[in-house]
Parts: sequence; C-alpha cells; structure tokens
Amino acid sequence: MDEISRELQISKKTIYKFFPSKEKLVEEITNVMMDDSICEIDSIIDSEGNVVMKFVRLLNYYMNNVSRFSSRWYRDLQLHTPHIWQLIHKLREEKIYRAARRLLEQGKREKFIEHFPSEIIVAAFIATFREIMNPEFILANKFSMQQALKYTFDFLLNGILTPQGKELYIKTKENFEKELRK
Repeated sequence: MDEISRELQISKKTIYKFFPSKEKLVEEITNVMMDDSICEIDSIIDSEGNVVMKFVRLLNYYMNNVSRFSSRWYRDLQLHTPHIWQLIHKLREEKIYRAARRLLEQGKREKFIEHFPSEIIVAAFIATFREIMNPEFILANKFSMQQALKYTFDFLLNGILTPQGKELYIKTKENFEKELRK
C-alpha cells in the first residue's frame, strides 16, 4: 500500500477510503483487468482475417498483458488471494475453451489446421497452459511469463497447423513483429 500511495501521490488513508482492504483493491484491479481482457479477446476472435492472424494477435495480446506483472506478482496472487487466483484461472480456461473451439473450426475450414478432434486440442491447450503458466513452474525454471507463453504457443500451434498453416504462421508472425518494432 505504501508503494501504491507513493506512486499515486495520495495517502494510504485515501486509498482505504475507497478500498477497505488490500484484498478488495486486488479484487477490483482483477475485475477490471478481466473485463478488459474479455473485450480484447472477443474483438480479436470476431475480427476479419484468417485464423493464423488471429492466433498471432492473441499471442501478442497475451504477451503484452502478462508482461505488465512479474512472475512473483502472479505467485503472490496465487498464495495470498487464492480465491481471486481461482477466479482468474476459471475465467481463463472458459475463455480459452470458447475461443479455441471457434478458432479451430475456422482454421479447419480454411485448411490451416489439421482435422484432429477439437475437444482433444482444446483440452491439450488448457492442460498445457495450466501447467506452464503456473507461477511456481515459471519461477523454478527461470522463465519470464512472456517466454513461457511464447514457447508454449509456438509448440502447440506447430503441432496442429498444416504445412500451409505453418508457413503462413511463420510469415504472419514475422510481419507482425516487424510492425511492432516500428
């Protein structure tokens, strides 16, 4: 709370006027972040373009989003406010499930994704992200959340994309990274 009051240049008393506890402040921050995240993910999924472009945009969104906080922050959230961590975890899985199914069906129609059963692909995505994006795993293996997300995403997509989809994925990712550097 000292850091927050210093950063905002207000007293801790003022913060506690609006948020009676640290936990309530964390809950509010989490709710705002989750709402923003849902809107952005829906926007990407509903946008024009092929499935590979959407995957690249989602990856970049997630990488920018997770980089705003340290791995320690995620671990502290998990340890000190487990009910908030569970809420984030549940929402993330529900969102991944719905988004992945839509994207997989689009990708199959576009012939960029192999015709594996969508239920298995989605379950593999969720299980992999659950394990890899776990703060304990990240800290123990000295990855940043961004690195873990990028490696996991690349690994999973390269397993389901057709040769044509892989080629487009590489080109799209390179073009997108060039645009980000501008």
